[in-house]
Amino acid sequence: MIEVRNLKKVYCTFEALKGVDFSVKNGTVFCLLGSNGAGKTTIIKIISGLLKQTTGRTLIDGKSAEEDLHVKKLYGYMPEQPHLYERLTGREFLEMMASLRDIDEKIIKKKIDEYADEMELDHVIDSELGSYSKGMKQKILFANAIFHDPPNLILDEPTTGLDPRFTNIMKKKIKDMADRGKAVLMSTHITSVAEEIADRVAIINGGKIVAEGSIDEMKEENNVDTLEKVFVEVVNNERRST
Repeated sequence: MIEVRNLKKVYCTFEALKGVDFSVKNGTVFCLLGSNGAGKTTIIKIISGLLKQTTGRTLIDGKSAEEDLHVKKLYGYMPEQPHLYERLTGREFLEMMASLRDIDEKIIKKKIDEYADEMELDHVIDSELGSYSKGMKQKILFANAIFHDPPNLILDEPTTGLDPRFTNIMKKKIKDMADRGKAVLMSTHITSVAEEIADRVAIINGGKIVAEGSIDEMKEENNVDTLEKVFVEVVNNERRST
């Protein structure tokens, strides 16, 4: 379970997050939906320990990453931007990350072969990451996030750079993980992705949650038939009121 409590982030005089609250229950996919610059990645980075909040708390299975480094074993993280060691091969990168998690060498080799096949990276798994396309890097980052089979997943724009066919494969994979009891938090600006796999959605605008609920609840409340229309209606109303 992932919990966010009154999360605020201030850069000098700019308030990037304005008191964000939500929780991601086990067995669900929770989507942060918002335009670029809305605050999604800031939330993700704080939860994953890459950024320090100004005030508020984030908890993963009841534990704070600030107070207990062992929390890092409880989640898999996939960043939006693929900052990778470009002189390493895909295999070397996954081996290195898995060894840091104390995974047995035999399991590492087996899993790398499985993911390379599943994600259609067989032909590049032993090539340097610097030669990978954006989509290939996304696949490697996703494999790294799920490699240790964590109970929680934190995914920042996971479908960016993927072709439609593999986007569909990844959506099914994410949904399957939630069905296996994992708590999945993902950010996206693509309403169709959220609509297909999310159990709950929080719309972020201007550093705060302006709407939250199941997709059916949000459609009914706004009297529209798609999540895209919900998003447009909610954000436009918010901007008119400020």
